[in-house]
Amino acid sequence: MNRKLILITFVILLVITLLINTVSASSFSASMTASKNTVAESTEFTITVKVSNIDAGINGINSVSGIFSYDTKVFETITSSSISGLNSWQPNYFPDTGKIILLKTSYAKTDEDVLQVTLKTKAGTAGKSGVVSFKSIVASDSTVDIPASDISTTITVGNTPTSIGDGNSSNSNSQQPQQINASTSNANNNKTNTNTNTEKPVNNVTNNVVKPAVNNTPKNVEVQESGDIPYTGASDNIMKAIFVVLVLAGISYFKYESIK
Repeated sequence: MNRKLILITFVILLVITLLINTVSASSFSASMTASKNTVAESTEFTITVKVSNIDAGINGINSVSGIFSYDTKVFETITSSSISGLNSWQPNYFPDTGKIILLKTSYAKTDEDVLQVTLKTKAGTAGKSGVVSFKSIVASDSTVDIPASDISTTITVGNTPTSIGDGNSSNSNSQQPQQINASTSNANNNKTNTNTNTEKPVNNVTNNVVKPAVNNTPKNVEVQESGDIPYTGASDNIMKAIFVVLVLAGISYFKYESIK
């Protein structure tokens, strides 16, 4: 009788331990910051999403997804080229639903920026405000979903930016002798062409920017438009192990009773 109680107690404790490890709560936080909170008309700015306070076991998280939305009356429509993954996070954007899925071949355990979106205010929107948000945020450690609260920020549109130096340039050119107008014009044109061909750097230099592309998805991982985050099946393996333990315990019990 004592052996029977010991065996049953051991099995129960083992099952409880496995279940506790399986359903243990994981969590993380998400935050959103804007490069500017007041932006002139027809001007670009960036929105950065950061994950922090990651509590997802010993590994961390390797996927983050959510719905990115913005006021289309205030901001221009974004495309895949507007979206960048930071710190080796690889973005996948579905414009029909606004879903963004970020995947990483390694795991994130500490606070880091994961996403940057470039938006542009529309012309004729001075004095208006628009909300940018990232909702239905879910991360994964390849075994379970880990939800986070929705995040958002409000952008106010200021006045249209004015060109500086146009008037001075016009006055300066008008004072030049007539006979050298042609050469001055050619020189200015050459200078303008040179400046036009120079690309202005974006604020992504230190963040390991990854643009969305067809081949950005890690090998053996399929990202569907439905937004499902891929899993490795570890939870199923744990449940199978519990089932096997219970079966073995039952077999052992019946053998013990038959011998007795």
